[in-house]
Amino acid sequence: MIRAATAADIGAICAIYGEIFAQEREGVSYTQWIEGAYPTRETAERGVSAGTMYVLEENGEVLASVILNSFQAKEYYEIPWLYPAEDSEVLVVHTLCVSPRAKGRGLGTRMVDFAVGVAVGRGMKVIRLDTNVRNTPAQRLYTRQGWRVAGTHHALHEGALDTELVYLERRL
Repeated sequence: MIRAATAADIGAICAIYGEIFAQEREGVSYTQWIEGAYPTRETAERGVSAGTMYVLEENGEVLASVILNSFQAKEYYEIPWLYPAEDSEVLVVHTLCVSPRAKGRGLGTRMVDFAVGVAVGRGMKVIRLDTNVRNTPAQRLYTRQGWRVAGTHHALHEGALDTELVYLERRL
């Protein structure tokens, strides 16, 4: 079940962040997230407080999370989007993550489908996101689901991650 996150979920969301950091320390780093900088407990708390954080729960266990809102970082305004839209017509996917323990079970696909459903339900025209240019697994997931790459751009993401991002979008 995918549902709005509550304050009681913050610990589980942060545990997923920790699992991803641990996995990336042991091997290939796709997210390029920085432990202690992004994402953090504050990231989860802000999403829950704003009512924009969602979790996927199975058998009482939180296995994935995502923030959905219309916030587009300044770099978004420099991307040659394929589908022009007013800010109020765009839903943006932030910090989608799945517990490494649940890898290969289609939870990422379920979260993306949920995000698209939220966007459609809100009458949005476009759904957008960014991911690290090296996060090829995420890029494959999105493009398989009809997303298109609009461009890449260097960014100081969340004021902490000095990185190259790829920007994707899907017309609804």
